[in-house]
Amino acid sequence: MVLEKHKDILHRCYKCQYCRTTGPNLFYQNCPSYVKYKFETFTGGGRMWMARGVSEEEFGLEDEIVDILFACQTCGNCSTQCIYPIKDSILKIIEATRAEAVNAGVTLPGRQRDFGVHLGKEHNPYLEPHSTRWDWLPKEISLPEKSETVYFVGCTSAYRQKVLAQDTVAVFKKAGVNFTIMKDEWCCSSPLLRTGQWKTDYVSASQIAQHNIQEANKTGAKKIVTTCSGCFRAWKKDYLEEYDWLLSSKHEFEVIHTTQLLENMIKNGEIELPNEVKMKVTYHDPCHLGRHMLVYESPRNVLKKIPGIEVVEMPRNRQNSWCCGSGGGVKSGYGDWSVEVANQRVMEAEKLGVEVIVSACPFCWRNLEDAINKYNSKLMMYDVIQLVRKSMGA
Repeated sequence: MVLEKHKDILHRCYKCQYCRTTGPNLFYQNCPSYVKYKFETFTGGGRMWMARGVSEEEFGLEDEIVDILFACQTCGNCSTQCIYPIKDSILKIIEATRAEAVNAGVTLPGRQRDFGVHLGKEHNPYLEPHSTRWDWLPKEISLPEKSETVYFVGCTSAYRQKVLAQDTVAVFKKAGVNFTIMKDEWCCSSPLLRTGQWKTDYVSASQIAQHNIQEANKTGAKKIVTTCSGCFRAWKKDYLEEYDWLLSSKHEFEVIHTTQLLENMIKNGEIELPNEVKMKVTYHDPCHLGRHMLVYESPRNVLKKIPGIEVVEMPRNRQNSWCCGSGGGVKSGYGDWSVEVANQRVMEAEKLGVEVIVSACPFCWRNLEDAINKYNSKLMMYDVIQLVRKSMGA
């Protein structure tokens, strides 16, 4: 039983309810699933107690509890707000309980079950042909076979938000970054890890992680740069710490997010930003970059260096940021609700009188853009890399 790893702490939630608000003094609602379902079991602490019941066989993993387990973005707010030593285990326990449910054969919501099938067949969760993974790359761009820096593009930029991959390559080229991409890049495995599908009939998360590490080694890489916050977490945290026992994925690469690389290059005078980009913007912290990996200031520092940019903070920012709504498999399992959650973020931004929401994750970009379009907002959606490209004139 996967939950056996956590049996000593499953009973230690004191039901203080901090996990569903931003505290201790603000008390903004900050747990999307609690706001939606308004029932204590849908909080981080509630899921802890549910996991205890499963572990002690007080009840089984029937289909009735699927929503409680999987209607959660695993955004990490509950862990951030928790004031007890169990805080670092809450998300691990939620994901472990999901793995127990998958192993018990429950029917996953929406298209979540397709992840295992798609990643096994075409190595991406969108079931796009693997042979078209690099179709976004302009034909005039030539990259070396070997380099110490690998740009790990990720599935969402490769197949959906292709402009972000194109902008990233344009900025790197303009800045003189010597980099390459892996010829046979696969999904980072985050969709499987987040939804408990650690081993499926088609592929396992460990196979994926080991493949990507082997492909990176072929390039002679020492550094992995990711635009996607989910990929960043997978390479830096899941492969090395959180799931190394499952994935057998230890590696020695330095893993950084594009905003960290840009921040360092701007600081060292390796990137010039001569063009004014006159915009009033607010920055949305991706959960996987912010709460999960504690990268809050690098994107903001980059934005502040772009001439003409005015940054206005939303009330819920940094560790208290409201989730975009799409993580943890929710975009595939509960599509309409994920966009509703994103719209709450859009409305929060609208009240500031800004023109633009900026983020640093293609998945956040996609879901916030979906909400902007569905609810007819006048806001525009940009990624940090897009504004850097505008200022560079790349």
